[in-house]
Amino acid sequence: MANVTRFGRFEGSDVHLHELANAAGMVAKVMDWGATLQCLRAPAGGKPRDLVLGFSAFDDYPARSPFMGATCGRVGNRIANGHFILDGRDYELPVNEVGNAHLHGGIKGLTRRVWTVENHDERSVTLSTRSADGEEGYPGNLEVSCRYTLTDDNALEIEMSGQCDRPTPLNLVHHTYWNLDGGGTVDAHRLQIDADAWLPTDEAQIPTGEIAAVDGSPFDFRNARRVDEVPGGRIDNALVLEPARGLRRVGELVSGDGNCRMTLFTDQPAVQVYTGYKMDIEASDGRKFPPRSGICLETEGFPDAPNHPNFPSIILRPGETYLHRMRHEFVW
Repeated sequence: MANVTRFGRFEGSDVHLHELANAAGMVAKVMDWGATLQCLRAPAGGKPRDLVLGFSAFDDYPARSPFMGATCGRVGNRIANGHFILDGRDYELPVNEVGNAHLHGGIKGLTRRVWTVENHDERSVTLSTRSADGEEGYPGNLEVSCRYTLTDDNALEIEMSGQCDRPTPLNLVHHTYWNLDGGGTVDAHRLQIDADAWLPTDEAQIPTGEIAAVDGSPFDFRNARRVDEVPGGRIDNALVLEPARGLRRVGELVSGDGNCRMTLFTDQPAVQVYTGYKMDIEASDGRKFPPRSGICLETEGFPDAPNHPNFPSIILRPGETYLHRMRHEFVW
């Protein structure tokens, strides 16, 4: 029987953790607040190891979480000045990041809410939510679902989908911070990404519109490199993958001690690599999350795509279904 525990309360609704487990000893806990991955544990290095960052108390999430483990949208990543034009009409979104950007869907977005659990068994959980026309400034009613599956071959699969009744931008992002050592920083983690290009940004971390070759840049991860080989470990940039052709391998992350490897698969055209260098958090239980405590590998459409005609479109129209898949395979 699937295990469910009460974790907290938000705006009058109970918040729960929904547990998944497999035969190899992996355990995942998915929170219905924000369709959030709160915990992923594996017996790497001979004993249970936490592979993702998460708070032990729910109240830390609405109070201080930097989208830790959350499902972000409607548009994950950034939209410049909170503005875009769609079918000749201007839309204004709330600006919620220093530098005048709309970040991860806005002030509430899809994260700061309790999702509905549609199905839960020992291997998977499916959650859904509805975003109303005009919410956060976006047009159209949107139905979204997110399914987590923990497989017996030690993979965590995440599938996000959406349908709308008016044209709207949609770029859902999964925002887990990975730390395959189970603690410390990710400086010694080795990262490899199959990306020949990246998206240069301005001072506000908004793409300039250029698609630049990674050759000679700090963001050439075609061959595995330590995270701290980038000066200061300061990475918050979108790397451009080969054109989407279904689910395919796009990269790999290896723990600093070499005892855990995660291989990443996605069907998206880009991955935002963020090393958490802006993070400096103390949780209510006293646990500290210093800069670079975790690394995000956010598979996605191109950030700020509605404002760059040369970027692949992220516009979803009525009758279409948005689909975003990722698979994380673990070996220890």
